[in-house]
Amino acid sequence: MPDAQPVVPPPTVVASEEGAVKIKKSNNPMLIASFGILVLVLLGGIVIVKNLNKKVTPAPVAEVSQQTDLPPVDASVTVDLKPRADGKAVTLSVSKIPSGTNSIEYELSYTTDKGLPKGALGKIQLDGKSEISREVLLGTCSKNVCTYDTGVTAIKLVLRFNADSGSSQFSKEYSL
Repeated sequence: MPDAQPVVPPPTVVASEEGAVKIKKSNNPMLIASFGILVLVLLGGIVIVKNLNKKVTPAPVAEVSQQTDLPPVDASVTVDLKPRADGKAVTLSVSKIPSGTNSIEYELSYTTDKGLPKGALGKIQLDGKSEISREVLLGTCSKNVCTYDTGVTAIKLVLRFNADSGSSQFSKEYSL
């Protein structure tokens, strides 16, 4: 069976009263629809090209600012950060914590041997203790599967001591 071709009626020739011959074209809905689609595609293309040429201004990113205007913690506080023998964690030890301190927030930041910035955050509730020790993993764990960061040679440590009377801060960079 041959492919069906649309049947297009031939133009009609009409003689006018003045003797001129006029050609009356039939209104083909397929032709009108095709022309309409072509116009829409062209307009869409123009809009896309104009939008591609616009310079996109990125939205300002809100920076997480670390409070550096906090007073330093009392000089009697002793802070130590020691690497675990396998290099997969460090032990944070704080002693002589000022009385009235409710919690200590910690932030460790470091760079891996692949040049990736990494870190760890946490909060330790003191419950009246004047000294604490906490092991902090250098990596991530999910569903009992851990991935450790390698090549860590230095860690920047920031501690925030929170008390009802206010907060104070300790900062130091440790070489491992």
